[in-house]
Amino acid sequence: MVGSELVRSLRRELSGKRALVYASEIARFHRAKGSSDYLRAAQYIREKLMSWGIDRVTIERYPIDGKKTYGTWTPPPAWEPVRATLSLVYPEERPICDFETEPMCLIFGSTSTPPEGVVLDVVDIGDGESEDVYVTRSVARKLVLTSGAARSAFLNAVRRRGAVGVLSDHMVHEDSSIGRTRYDLPDAVNYASFPVTHEDIGRMALGFSLSHRQAEELRSLLKSGPVRVKASVEARLFPGEMHVVTGLIPGEAGEGTDDGEVLIIAHLCHPKPGANDNASGCGLAMEIARALSQGIAEGRLARPRLGVRFMFVPEMFGTMAYLDRHPGWARKVKAGVNLDMVGESRDTMSCANLVPTPWSLPSAVNDVAAFYMEMVALRGKMYEGSQVTRDWHYNVTGFTAGSDHYILVDSSFKVPCVYLGHWPDRYYHSNMDTVERLDPEELLRIGLVASSIALTFAAADAAAAQFALNLVDAGARDRIASAARASCEAAAMCREPARRVDIAKALEQRLEVMVDRELAAVDGVVKLVPAGDASRVREMARTLKSGIRATARAARAKVELFAGAFREASEEGKLTGWQSGRREQLARTDDDEAASGAVYVRLFKGPLDPAYLYDRVGEKRRKQYEERQREDPDFQLKLIEAVNYMDGKRTLGRIAALVSAEFAGFTLDDLKGFVDDLERAGLVRRK
Repeated sequence: MVGSELVRSLRRELSGKRALVYASEIARFHRAKGSSDYLRAAQYIREKLMSWGIDRVTIERYPIDGKKTYGTWTPPPAWEPVRATLSLVYPEERPICDFETEPMCLIFGSTSTPPEGVVLDVVDIGDGESEDVYVTRSVARKLVLTSGAARSAFLNAVRRRGAVGVLSDHMVHEDSSIGRTRYDLPDAVNYASFPVTHEDIGRMALGFSLSHRQAEELRSLLKSGPVRVKASVEARLFPGEMHVVTGLIPGEAGEGTDDGEVLIIAHLCHPKPGANDNASGCGLAMEIARALSQGIAEGRLARPRLGVRFMFVPEMFGTMAYLDRHPGWARKVKAGVNLDMVGESRDTMSCANLVPTPWSLPSAVNDVAAFYMEMVALRGKMYEGSQVTRDWHYNVTGFTAGSDHYILVDSSFKVPCVYLGHWPDRYYHSNMDTVERLDPEELLRIGLVASSIALTFAAADAAAAQFALNLVDAGARDRIASAARASCEAAAMCREPARRVDIAKALEQRLEVMVDRELAAVDGVVKLVPAGDASRVREMARTLKSGIRATARAARAKVELFAGAFREASEEGKLTGWQSGRREQLARTDDDEAASGAVYVRLFKGPLDPAYLYDRVGEKRRKQYEERQREDPDFQLKLIEAVNYMDGKRTLGRIAALVSAEFAGFTLDDLKGFVDDLERAGLVRRK
């Protein structure tokens, strides 16, 4: 059962209201990694999964002490906050914030003061980024007030200059178009954390996240003279454990086979309430587990051939740890869905997004997911009726990182996992991310998409394969046509013949990568089905692949007509040159040629944690990377893909071309500098 029939069946099983109940319960916990509240949330999920008959439900424990590394990812030590208060004592006396009533106010990684608290002078350091501010202001044994990130203030003021702690009203991802600025939301208290390590265990360093209104009151007082506050904190960093909850709905193939499984994953960590981020994803994953398990047990849903696994993790760190402990597991996972921020109501000014796998990991899961998104959007609430309407708006984006799918799709693991979530979000990472801003209808919509993807791939039979192949074929033709249309429009607008030729050549290079990607997605579907169905599916795949190649040839010919750049055919029929507007290539140095042909092997598994690299190449290079990211928001994604393509076979020149096809503007020089840093850090080796 696939397509509309599957969605109709799931509509009768899933409940957005139940998902909201589970998310609301999770939002009661302050879910710091390694804390007692995180463990209580994990235990709540475990008990529910077991009550619904989910098999092999376990809580796996992984050490976190600030030294233990999984791949290149080093989780901070466990953190247990108990209580914290901050009060103004001079020039007036009044409370500022209290952890008991506002858990978001205590910066993650803060540690205890003496029981009686400490009275400290406050000094304003602006955004805390400039070295000049520390020349004119002494911060030792004081609290620094910053409009910048708590992380930077911790490193620059606390670690390097002896400040006791940080007060910050920094808001990440400010966006005036949705009313998300500190001025639009002056009472928002934002989630902040310190980059603590094992060296910070036993040291006193405290931090409070303030609303913009609170911080501005302190800044106003500082203009008239000294300001002192009293801070009292009970919280500790310690070597502890992080927890991963997992359970399985077995498939027909049963335990002990190599047929595989499908994954639904959601991260459990984040401060209270953290309703959208990410109690919503966990609550929805729980509801999908309940609905599928009960539907299968009671005969309303067929048991799929493959199992469906559910995982609840500390974001990214937990996924890396699980993959590190279970090195063969990734090969069993045929498709995955990451649920992160899935329940936003419309007042969050957010939009549902489908994030596909990167081009380095072609998969039919992208087109299957897009189909179910569109189906749910078009049918709205009328799944049983004949009227078609649209009451849901969504985006299909390019690949982005930032959540657990990013770990899974890395070329070390190759788990084809899409990400369902919302962005932007007016109340992201703030105390205003409450359960009142969760919408049960939105949870239902995302739940229908996620569970339909899971059961389609878990079916792993000829019908599911043919369904997926048709979607890949339609998607491939549309993507190729879209790329050609954009190139034709660019060529038509261009008056320079040589530039029109460049446009046609660029499309040809991009089409080469696109076609390889589409054909690989087709091949991936063939591998999904059992041997008995394979011949029929292979024949269909051969026909579709031939059609995709023909579509690409027609697209290239159309753009060449627009560009006036007809190519000459050699005697062997290969396309060899350009008849008009030919441009000389820029001269390449011997160093360029050597770098282009160089081949490197990765020496680490999982995506590269940037912090791991920065610690090994120095502060100057870190700042250069950060500056480049500000100039080009896709720069980190380009580096991620460069690493994914580094398989010990491809040359740097080929890798630069592959990345440029997906993300424009990536040069060989960019790649050379990055690879030099990787080699210096001991992360790659030249063959």
